[in-house]
Amino acid sequence: MKALILRLSKVLGLFYLARKLTANKTRVLCYHGISVEDEHLFRPGLFMQKSTFARRMQLLKEWNFTSISLDDYIDQREQGVVKKNAMVITIDDGWQAILEGMWPQIRACQFQATLYLSSYFIQHRRPVFKVAVFYLFWKHDGLFKPAQDSCLVEYRGKELNAEMLLEVVKQLGSDYERPILLELCAYFGESSDAWQQKGKFMFLSPEQVAELHNQGLAIELHTHKHRFSEVGAEEARQELQRNQKAIVEMTGKRPEHFCYPRGEFREEQLAILNDLGIRSATTTDNELCSDTHHIHKLPRIMDNDSISELEFEAEVSGFMTLLRGLGR
Repeated sequence: MKALILRLSKVLGLFYLARKLTANKTRVLCYHGISVEDEHLFRPGLFMQKSTFARRMQLLKEWNFTSISLDDYIDQREQGVVKKNAMVITIDDGWQAILEGMWPQIRACQFQATLYLSSYFIQHRRPVFKVAVFYLFWKHDGLFKPAQDSCLVEYRGKELNAEMLLEVVKQLGSDYERPILLELCAYFGESSDAWQQKGKFMFLSPEQVAELHNQGLAIELHTHKHRFSEVGAEEARQELQRNQKAIVEMTGKRPEHFCYPRGEFREEQLAILNDLGIRSATTTDNELCSDTHHIHKLPRIMDNDSISELEFEAEVSGFMTLLRGLGR
């Protein structure tokens, strides 16, 4: 039914009208990772097919949106002269596969883009444990039974699901993540080494981050360990400071823009951003961005592999923003 309504709306010219009515609003687009093998089937909201992303960039090019940087957007807002039909491309996290799956397409279209980087996973280069665990249980659809020589001494011979295993590791500490992932991969017949060679569930290396920065990709803040709203004020501050320090070491440039992990924050945490001189912060609120939005609560258009081309056009044209406004 939704697809039918959208198709009819487009045929009637409502997408075109919506774009005219929202031309003064900025499209801040949000992307995450690129699928190396079957990750887009596992979590389409997190991993997009390379072909899907390439098509999105081509569409944006055909629709003649003006690509600007976050710095440009904030400067223009402060001056009260934001360009019409402007868009900002943002990428969250720092997954390695964006190196071949996103960046070449962005450059080919002569677009600008920002990467919100979580630095812990850059410094500790191994498959991201939590995502990898959920993937293994999803793909093999079974329980995990630690062997008699497992480092999980108290759980040898017991059957664990993904949630139980993650809770056990949380109690034991992060030092257990690597040996447990190796054991889990062996149990399900997967190769962690092959994953690392392909960049599956891997983050970029410091050298790759530096090279992307040199090629024009803006590297900005996403906290050190991808946590913010769930920790206290001092730990949240340290997350940003460690993240900032790591990015400066890799790029030589001080980051000034921030993306909340999972788009979540507490109102009292906004004071931390002001103290650290952070110029903007983005959420996961699915809307077009206007000068009425708080500079530390900017919405974005959330794009992923489960969104159809028609749905994408409905969002980018501003039709969905207008429709949601009518609903409210």
